[in-house]
Amino acid sequence: MRKNGKYRFSLQFPAETEEQIQAGELLERLGNRKSAVVVAALGEYLAAHPALLSPECRVEIKTVQSLSSDSLREMVRNLLEEQLAATPKTEVNTEDGVDFNGKITEMLDNLDMFQ
Repeated sequence: MRKNGKYRFSLQFPAETEEQIQAGELLERLGNRKSAVVVAALGEYLAAHPALLSPECRVEIKTVQSLSSDSLREMVRNLLEEQLAATPKTEVNTEDGVDFNGKITEMLDNLDMFQ
């Protein structure tokens, strides 16, 4: 928003990826000097992508998942193993005789199917 000859914006983004964390940490360190860095960075970006200056230009933001399949598989495996370790033996088998430990172990063995 432009007011009294100045632009004022609020900016918020998650700290989920390494790129977001690096950007957030830099902005935190800059304190009140963020504006100069943002203007300089956007100036360079716009010089490299002048089409963005056109009002007809449509901006599309595409994000890339930084979590690899292997990392995700390991996280799921660890979470399920933690849950299994915390489950009392009396809760493992249900009234209908389904062995959840066996089913979860089978699922963990077949995580490669989700690639």
